[in-house]
Amino acid sequence: MSAATVIAPARTRFAITLAERDDDAELRSLLRDNPMNGSMQVTFEREPDFFAACAIRGSFHQVGVGRELESGHIVGLGTRSVAEAFVNGRPASFGWLSDLRLAPAYRGGTLVARGYRFLRQLHGDGRAKLYGTVIFHDNQTALRTIATARAGLPVYNDLGIMRCPGINLRRRKPVITANCETIRGRRELLPEIVDCLNRNNARKQFAPVHDAETFIHGNRWKDFQLSDFYVARRNDKVIGVVGRWDQTAFKQTRVISYGKRLRWMVPAANAVQSLLGAPAFPEAGQYVPFFYVSFIAVDQDDAEVFRALLREVYNDSVGSSFRYAMVGLHERDPLLAVLQEYSLTPFAGRLFCVCYADGEPAFRNLDDRVPYVEAATL
Repeated sequence: MSAATVIAPARTRFAITLAERDDDAELRSLLRDNPMNGSMQVTFEREPDFFAACAIRGSFHQVGVGRELESGHIVGLGTRSVAEAFVNGRPASFGWLSDLRLAPAYRGGTLVARGYRFLRQLHGDGRAKLYGTVIFHDNQTALRTIATARAGLPVYNDLGIMRCPGINLRRRKPVITANCETIRGRRELLPEIVDCLNRNNARKQFAPVHDAETFIHGNRWKDFQLSDFYVARRNDKVIGVVGRWDQTAFKQTRVISYGKRLRWMVPAANAVQSLLGAPAFPEAGQYVPFFYVSFIAVDQDDAEVFRALLREVYNDSVGSSFRYAMVGLHERDPLLAVLQEYSLTPFAGRLFCVCYADGEPAFRNLDDRVPYVEAATL
């Protein structure tokens, strides 16, 4: 990663700069040791390599860190990534802001504001005018602070709710026979799969631009295989795709503890879940066993085609080591209603389009396309 100016004014306790490869262990430790608070405490971890997970957001990524000068320890971090996405139907450079973490002992000070000044410096490279970010509903601290119009911060424009429920993997369900055939992905189908992804992503706001090479070589969509695609065809044409992406080898979610209300409910709920054949709540300290339903693209938003593909993914996963299939769809996405056919564990966040003054014209020019966020990259 390229060097950047270190922000370390006189008398400050901290230096803010870009992380280096040697910081990997400390970055992973910061994620492990700082759970997100809410109805339950969870950590979003990146074992065994923090930087491996950054690549799925795009080939260009930077990790900003705040380091305490006296101890040399990293006490805060945030990532900036830029990749090609569809904006108003055309490919454009689009950024994502992710992984904002700050050790509890350093919250409430000026470190966040200084971190955003550093981001403003990085933004000066002109790689992107607009950024996306999702703040989960349980992260009330972030929603009250960085997502409000505070001096020195970029503007966070609220674009609505991202529904990110976990589909509870219970018993198999009846196969859905739509007016199409459903098959697994393979190499000879890849050009058609990519065409289907791009023509449908162009109808959505901020959806990624795809090419065959990134799927063949796995240099971005890490650990995703072509056979992980579920493909719908009609008249020998690909009309819809859905992916099943297992990221547990490089990204994990761990339950640290349950809040007071859930703490006494979980044992009773697990007993009932067992009788119903439903997944139990993980015990404190355990990883959540799930995969992502990803790369959702269906011609004309045909709900019957999506129902058939999702049912194939669901039935193939029942009885596996996974308990949940995580899906991310915007509240305005017409395919969202299909999820109501399943038992769901709800989860949601707010999608923001973030910009500095130079990005305001581009934000005002955005049309009303439904946003699509690849939940597996959050």
